[in-house]
Amino acid sequence: MAAEHLPEDERQARLAEFIRREVSKDPRQAFELDTPIVSSGLVDSLSLIQVLAFIEDELGVVIPDEAATAASMDTLRSMLALIRTYQAPASR
Repeated sequence: MAAEHLPEDERQARLAEFIRREVSKDPRQAFELDTPIVSSGLVDSLSLIQVLAFIEDELGVVIPDEAATAASMDTLRSMLALIRTYQAPASR
């Protein structure tokens, strides 16, 4: 199965783990779908570049720069919505 077509729960788990391990200022913090990530200060806006690279490299989805704002990437739920918006349609 192509990375961009992983089940939503697996994408969520991979993304949360990457954020927790690689960019969070508090790696002990668990991330729920609606945990504020940027606005709470757990991840700074510059670290979102690393998150975007992870989404592209590991999940196979390119999110345009103009769509990848701190506000639009403040929670896992909002990041997953961006991923759904910009992922390629599943092959038939």
